[in-house]
Amino acid sequence: MGRVFAADIGGTSARFASFFSGGGAARGFGADSVPDLEPERAAWLPTSELTDTAGALAAFSRALDMPPEALDTADALVFALAGPVAGGRGSLTNGALRLDLADARRPPPTFLINDFLAQAYACAGRPGKSARPVIAPAEEARASGGPRAVVGAGTGLGMAVLCERGGGLFALPSEVGHADFPFTGEEESRFQEFVREHTGLSRVAGDAVLTGRGLALLHRYLTGESLIPREVSRIALRDDTPTLRWYARLYGRFCRNVALTTLCTGGLWIAGGIAADNPLAVTSESFAEEFFALPGFEPLLRRVPVFLMDDKNSGLWGAAYAGLLFTMR
Repeated sequence: MGRVFAADIGGTSARFASFFSGGGAARGFGADSVPDLEPERAAWLPTSELTDTAGALAAFSRALDMPPEALDTADALVFALAGPVAGGRGSLTNGALRLDLADARRPPPTFLINDFLAQAYACAGRPGKSARPVIAPAEEARASGGPRAVVGAGTGLGMAVLCERGGGLFALPSEVGHADFPFTGEEESRFQEFVREHTGLSRVAGDAVLTGRGLALLHRYLTGESLIPREVSRIALRDDTPTLRWYARLYGRFCRNVALTTLCTGGLWIAGGIAADNPLAVTSESFAEEFFALPGFEPLLRRVPVFLMDDKNSGLWGAAYAGLLFTMR
């Protein structure tokens, strides 16, 4: 039985875990499943404690209470980072951390991937299969197969797609969270100007609307109250409030555009801390109404099942799945 170490590093929290891999790993990733994994340990640290690659590696030992040499026995070691990644290098979008695998110098195969690449693989594993249905197509409208997509808002906003090729699965990352957000109508235009005024941004992307800072700005625009995101969640996203209705509508529109872009008839999974902590943000009528609010395309959208993946360690599972997949290549 092998072992995989995984880290999922976001703008606020850095999650670390070790998994045992069973015999299913040798058979690769099928279109309907990923290799067998059993969790061993998991722990969270503040991302602010991580400064560089060496510090991130040391954090594995500190978080999981293991000697540093335990990492050397792994079948794979994977970092999933909330930011752009290329060529073994990556930078945290909402933080100062920079990772470079050239500095890792570890015996096991070591990989660096975008955090939503990990979330995509998680959709096909235990977190995705245990996710809560949000929109379930009627049996006659249900599609067979098709791409799967995952989105999520927390400190940042991300999206990725999981596709099938040759009977196996592969994931594609994106930076769609930094694309311009599609505001509509006069009232939303006023909110857009409010965001520009209070952030100094010349163009407002989804990352400034659906993330924690966007939620705080939305609540301030609607009520005049200046609260941190956690406080907004506590007082305004757990009941039918104007902030909830606005936020759910905007989130529904973002998810609709992802569904139209990816044609994810295999399913759309919603991850991220905001929805996990505040399910009404995606289960309310405002979300569903906006998701289907595109004349002529409602039949297509009704073929897309939508799920809430509220396992906050889903990125760790996905990173571990990815590590096993990459070692098979």
